[in-house]
Amino acid sequence: MSFPTAIELVSQGRKPEEALLTAMQRDTAMGFLALQAQAEARRTNHPDPIAFIRNALADHGSEAQAAVLRCRSHGSALKVDFDPLSALGMQISRLLGTDAARPLLEQRLEMCFGFANCCGAIADPKKSNTTFTVADQIEWQHSIDC
Repeated sequence: MSFPTAIELVSQGRKPEEALLTAMQRDTAMGFLALQAQAEARRTNHPDPIAFIRNALADHGSEAQAAVLRCRSHGSALKVDFDPLSALGMQISRLLGTDAARPLLEQRLEMCFGFANCCGAIADPKKSNTTFTVADQIEWQHSIDC
């Protein structure tokens, strides 16, 4: 769950928060772009969020696009499942999987995120809408093995 560029940037005198955010954008550019597209799809209530996210990943190739598995609503939030074993899924896990990185990402993208089952990203402007229950966790995990 590391962002190697952050160490270099801190050693150059950058503040830790700035260094980590910059490293997140550089070291996990594909995942950052996917979450940025998810945030925009949620913000605009895009009629086809999966196509919107896949289109945003066009420059990263068909493997990245194929790693966007499915989208569904979770209340007012938008839940996107990514292939956990793909390069994109691993970057999503790095971006949302730590309590230090996620708040910086949320602040930068002006969107709150929840992280379910190794590679489900839940996005909504209200933090309370990104939470989920134990029953949700169990229901969602039957379709993804990570």
